[in-house]
This record gives sequence, structure tokens and C-alpha cells, in this order.
Amino acid sequence: MKFDFGLEQFLSAPNARGRVGLISNATGIDRHGTHVAFRIASHGNLRLQRLFSPEHGFWSDAPDGEAVGHGLHTKLNLPIVSLYGDRRIPQPEDLAGLDLLVYDIQDVGVRFYTYISTLRNIIDAAAMAGAPVHILDRPNLIGGTVVEGPALTPGFESFVGHLPVPIRYGLTPGELALWYNSKLKKPADIKVWACRNYHRTTTFSDLGVPWVKPSPSMTSASTATFYPGTCLFEGTNVSEGRGTEAPFQILGAPWVNPALWLAELLPKLPPEVSAREASFRPAFGKFEGKTCRGIRLNTTQSILLNAVGIGIRAIQALIATHAGEVEFLTKPQRAVPFFDFLAGNSWLREGLLSGTASRTLEERANLEASGFSKERESFFLYP
Repeated sequence: MKFDFGLEQFLSAPNARGRVGLISNATGIDRHGTHVAFRIASHGNLRLQRLFSPEHGFWSDAPDGEAVGHGLHTKLNLPIVSLYGDRRIPQPEDLAGLDLLVYDIQDVGVRFYTYISTLRNIIDAAAMAGAPVHILDRPNLIGGTVVEGPALTPGFESFVGHLPVPIRYGLTPGELALWYNSKLKKPADIKVWACRNYHRTTTFSDLGVPWVKPSPSMTSASTATFYPGTCLFEGTNVSEGRGTEAPFQILGAPWVNPALWLAELLPKLPPEVSAREASFRPAFGKFEGKTCRGIRLNTTQSILLNAVGIGIRAIQALIATHAGEVEFLTKPQRAVPFFDFLAGNSWLREGLLSGTASRTLEERANLEASGFSKERESFFLYP
């Protein structure tokens, strides 16, 4: 039997009716490439009234971290309310006249990928307004079996760390919504429409559906494989590969000596991961237009068991071979290094700088994740 997204179950439900506010982006397509907005707009009992968009905008093409203004969907003649600009959470006037909110966005499965922060805000707003929320579920791009830390330490909350979950949390958007809603003193009225014929071990290539970039730098499902660990480089003065053909697999900077880095890193990589020297010139992002040297990571696996650990080892190996060169950056008006918001703590950065063994850092990270790994099982929708 064929896999199908949750939107098909929602649209075919006999009681699907009312005025809809849709939270989505370019990823909200069915298996034939038709966007959920057009599917809802042509539905006999549903009236699409308003659109909402997360980071990167409704078309998933705005640069990383760039504020997105409100807009208009010209083909549907509907307003698009940005939830990554002058507001991050829908206001009462945004929800006025709506009977239900529908959320349909392809996520990656990583805490600092901000679509889950928007999902949390939608649930919070719906709980306050008494509006029902329908989550049209989609797969976890990096699988639903592996959980990796660190957890989010109180005091390090931000929009890239909005939910108290490990970096890699092993749930679909629908499962995560059910987990979060269970924590609220006043839960929202949530209905999750599950994917059909989906298993936790299923890879994206096995689904038989079109690939749409969730964001400009998430160029393929394989890009997501290394993302939980190598996105940590975003908090450093090293390019994480944005603006290259293989973001989060290509890493480097103009000052890097690839041979030294590889000599330190290669013995620490698992058999299914390889690395080689790379020279690249980012089209955008860090070192835009400048020649960088570094490494390119590859794997024979669709799902890595220790993606966060590989990122930790890569950073540690670079620090060990380039004394004083690696810097941890801060964002404007932030005193805390951005790396700490990605990691969800300060101890990882401090351990890297002090030369703590990567194995020790990974063990602490995964110990922090172990409690959540068991807790999440109560919210599984898929075998």
C-alpha cells in the first residue's frame, strides 16, 4: 500500500467543514505536488480564509534568520500573516472569524529547526482562543527511532530552542504536538491526522513523494542527515556549508588546513561516515564569494545513529588542530554565544574549549536525552 500524508485523511473526513486558517509553506504538498492551500480552497465544505507562514516565508525561500513581512497569495487572493516578523505568535485579530487552524509543514526532526517553535506558538494561541488545531502529519526526515542530546537547559530558551526536548527528538510534527499539548495546564483542542502506511524507520527516498526544500539550505533529504550535529557550526566562525551544493556536509573557512583537520577527525568517525578535503566558495552566508578550505562529510546510510556526536567530534578536531582560530560568535544584542542557544546549554562549548574528550561530551548529551527518549513513546502514532 502507498504512503500518504496526513492531509489526505483530513480532506476526506466527512465532518471536514468550516472557516480555515492554514499554517504552511512550500512543503505543504500532496504526493502529486498540489499544495494543501489549493486542496482546501477547492473543498466543498471548507473555506480557506487566511494563511500563516513560519521562518523563510510561505514560499520557503527567505534567507535564514531574516524577518519576513506579511503578504498576499495572489492566486488565492488571501492574506499571508507572517509568524517570523513583527510577531511570532498569532494575535486574537489573526484568529478572528476562523473555525479551525490547520498546520501542515514538513519538519526535519531537530530542536533548532524553528518550525516546531511556530508549532508551539500555534498551539499556545489556539489554547488561549479556544480554537481547534488540526495537525496534518508528515514524516520525520531523519527517522523516528533515534534520540540524541543535549537536552534544553532552563535559561537557554530561544526561538532555536523553544521546546524542552533533545536536539534530535525522534517524533513527527503530530506526535510532538501531542506531547507538548499534554504539558499545558490548559491544553488546546488538537486533532492529528496521521500519515498512512508510514513506519518510524522509513526513509524519505522510500516514500515515493516529491522533495520540496523546507528552507533554502535544506537542499535534500541527505542534507538533513548531518544537520543535527553540523548545524552547531552555525554558532562558530566556520562555514556550515550554506550557499554550497551540500550544506551541513561541507564545512570550512579560509584559514582552515584540511589535512590537519582530517588527520585528527578521521580516526574518530564511525565506519559509515567518510570525510575528504574540500575547497568551496559559498554563494551566500558566511564567507560569501570567498574561497574556503575544509572537509566534506558523506555517509552510506540514510539515517545516522549519532549525527550530533559527529558534529561534536568535527568541532573538537578543528579546535585541537587550529589553536586559537575557532571562535564562538554572538548575535546582536545577545551576550550569550549563539552556539549555546543551539546546543541548549553552555557546558558543551566550555567542554570543547577545555579539551574534554568527545566521548565524554557525547555521553553527557545522550544521558540528558535518555529520559525523553522513553517518555515520547506514549505519543507514538506509528510502529
